[in-house]
Amino acid sequence: MNFIIQEANLPKALVIILIILIIYYVFSFLMRYILPRVMRKYVNDFQKQFTEENIRSQEEMNKKKEGEVSIKFVEKDKKNSQHPDDGEYVDYEEIK
Repeated sequence: MNFIIQEANLPKALVIILIILIIYYVFSFLMRYILPRVMRKYVNDFQKQFTEENIRSQEEMNKKKEGEVSIKFVEKDKKNSQHPDDGEYVDYEEIK
């Protein structure tokens, strides 16, 4: 009787192969059906946010009276104002 129960068990290699196949099909299902929906939702949310910011910016620009001038100052970091690949500026005069 003990011998029959041992024969009914699948070999460990076959169990590992089955687990790998199950993981593969679950991953394939996720990549084919779930991921595109998640990405579509993310892109739609981003597009909606961008559109709302654009509308808000347009409304802000339209609130100004005609002839009114406004200057928006954006402070830049002095450390990062130059690109590291720009090199050092050296003033020179051309000699003839």
